[in-house]
Amino acid sequence: MNAIHVINSKSTLLAICLMMVVSLGTLQIQPVLGGALVDQLGIPLPAIGSIFATELMAMAMASGISALLVTRLDRRLFVRVALIILVLANLLSTQMHDWSGLLLVRMVAGASGGAVMAVVLANATLRSNKDATFAMINIANLLWGTLTVTSLPLILANFGVKGAFLAMALAVAFSLLGTGRVPRRLDVALQETTDNKHAFGATAMLLLLLFALLFMGHSALWVYQERIGKSIGLLPEQIGAILGGSILAGAVGAGLAGLLGKRLGVLIPQLIGFGGALVATLLMVNGTSPAAFAITACLIHMVWFFSLPYLLSMAAELDPSGRLPGLGNAAIFIGQGIGPFCASLLVGDGHFRAVGWFAAAVYCLGIVISCVVAAHFRQRRSLINAEPSLV
Repeated sequence: MNAIHVINSKSTLLAICLMMVVSLGTLQIQPVLGGALVDQLGIPLPAIGSIFATELMAMAMASGISALLVTRLDRRLFVRVALIILVLANLLSTQMHDWSGLLLVRMVAGASGGAVMAVVLANATLRSNKDATFAMINIANLLWGTLTVTSLPLILANFGVKGAFLAMALAVAFSLLGTGRVPRRLDVALQETTDNKHAFGATAMLLLLLFALLFMGHSALWVYQERIGKSIGLLPEQIGAILGGSILAGAVGAGLAGLLGKRLGVLIPQLIGFGGALVATLLMVNGTSPAAFAITACLIHMVWFFSLPYLLSMAAELDPSGRLPGLGNAAIFIGQGIGPFCASLLVGDGHFRAVGWFAAAVYCLGIVISCVVAAHFRQRRSLINAEPSLV
């Protein structure tokens, strides 16, 4: 059985989805886990941000570096080693009770998680139906986020912070069962077609910028959405329910992307993603009703995760080796870090409209770049279709 046949199977899709969700580390549970670190371990509030930021930056760096090396490595061995290190890092986290110890261990966890992501994305690019594959990965991430965010308070109440990190270690260990579905190396024929001048040309660089911009705009507003809801009179329970619902709306968006596939072409999904987020963001920061807040929160997540699979699919088509999607993943984390930083400079004592206009400006830039990328991408497709030997 050749590697391409294996990678196209449903069991392989399940395996790479599982590896992706466990590689996220504390990313989706940071608000809940951060509170527990303060309450149960007595870690100062400012230190919580540095712990999570370190994990995130280590994840971004490792994902980018691993993406560049993945074509030269034994992928199966590499991902197994990375997952084992991630298990150990989570187990060590159960024994850390101070800021410095957790900072170091979570940095290791972030780096190993980033390495796993690079392998997952590299293998996802080998699947025939790339749009549906990336949509399923995003759906898995969102469903995993919903599961972990809703179950973590119960784990923390009964087993404390140790229980949370132990549960993470067990989930990672379970994902090791699927590593046998990871091909060790690219097929020779595919390898010959991936080392081309288009893989890291101007179009690819602009595509990476789109990854960063999409997440920069979203993360700038996301960190203040709870405050925005409170400013219009919503209760914490109501805000939590709305934001939880918005995560599920993201899963709907990713599902729609998987169902529609290539029917919408290259540009329309990005116009929907960036344009929809632009409109929803401005309505949210200028709205005064709970209904407007709920609708726009869900709409932002829906269009965001609708456009993301198409970005990943374009990256996979430009570079089937998986390097470019891996670098796109690193660009995502960079955008997630820059967005809140810029927003913090604008928000002041509650100037949410200023944050909204910043996010809107980011989305406008994304729309312009999307048009350029789409034009170059269609031109490249035309050239490839004109050469049957390369199809």
